Amino acid sequence: MKTIMMRNFCNCLLVWVFAGLSTLAQAATVNGLYTAEMLVPEQHAQPSDVQLQAGLKTVLIKVSGRSAVVNKPAVVNALQQPAAWLSQFSYQATQTPVAAGDGREVLGQRLLLEFDPVMIDQLLNKSAMKAIGHARPVILVWLAQQRGAAGRDFVSQESPIYAELRQQADLRGLPVSVPLLDLDDQNAVDVSDLWGFFREPVLHASARYQPDGVLIGRLVQGGSGAWQTEWLLLKDGQARSFSPSGSLSEQISQVMNETADFALASLGASSFNYVETGLQLEVANIVEIEDYLQLLDYLRQLPPVDAVRVSGVDADRVLFRVEIQGGIQALEQAIRLNPRMTAMSRVHTGAEAVYSYRWQQ
Repeated sequence: MKTIMMRNFCNCLLVWVFAGLSTLAQAATVNGLYTAEMLVPEQHAQPSDVQLQAGLKTVLIKVSGRSAVVNKPAVVNALQQPAAWLSQFSYQATQTPVAAGDGREVLGQRLLLEFDPVMIDQLLNKSAMKAIGHARPVILVWLAQQRGAAGRDFVSQESPIYAELRQQADLRGLPVSVPLLDLDDQNAVDVSDLWGFFREPVLHASARYQPDGVLIGRLVQGGSGAWQTEWLLLKDGQARSFSPSGSLSEQISQVMNETADFALASLGASSFNYVETGLQLEVANIVEIEDYLQLLDYLRQLPPVDAVRVSGVDADRVLFRVEIQGGIQALEQAIRLNPRMTAMSRVHTGAEAVYSYRWQQ
């Protein structure tokens, strides 16, 4: 019950926070860029080179935003000794079956690999590439399907198809959102509009979500169970169409890779110049909307604070960007004079510190 209440709070808080913040409407903060996870059949004292190579590739692609990074000579050399870039690893038991090497099926272990951010960034620099940061463009995905003799219909948010799509997007560090498909959406756009790739009604219906790009997919499942799909990506006044092949999972992977390569490439272009500035401040124990409103008012009234922007919400934690005068020392002194927040341990995302506090209700 507590988990459900927290999820509902986060949803409500996101509505409150982002409704009036146009500067954030075109970006989302992506965390975990320097980590990779995979399902493995058993634990070992050290991950295998094959697992480390797969994890290092995933991280380099996420951090750089380019799938072609794995072909760079410096990266090819690094993949020969992937353990050199590893910071730490851990295992977590799951209830998900996975095939063992001897043909058995066992409950899988989730292997989490964390790579050193500084070393990863240096490797990218050596490859004439760079880390593109945590602020990423958001792609809104509309899907329509036709299964056998059934009529065409929207693909619901709860569909395994969307789950697969999110998983593939996460591997690329690309934020995706899904339409609510409520009455407003269904009045604004029809399934036939998606099926025909009619841009005007789809873009009109998408405007309420303020995405950076829109991806439309039409999916047909034949009598044999095989899928055929076609896709259209609209971003920055440009259009890209995709007709992938293989299983449905393989097709979604191809499309998300193509979408990420195109969407993230624009981070270096003038059409997407969102830059996060200010200190990163994470505040925990925000469990009600009223807590958030009090916290925001408190931060804005601190003497050294010039501006406060929300850049992320995760469970009971809110991540802010705070513009201040006088550096972190001035902020810490102001908080000590009116201690509604208790300092917690400092963490780092890449080379950037995150100052963590707990809100006192």
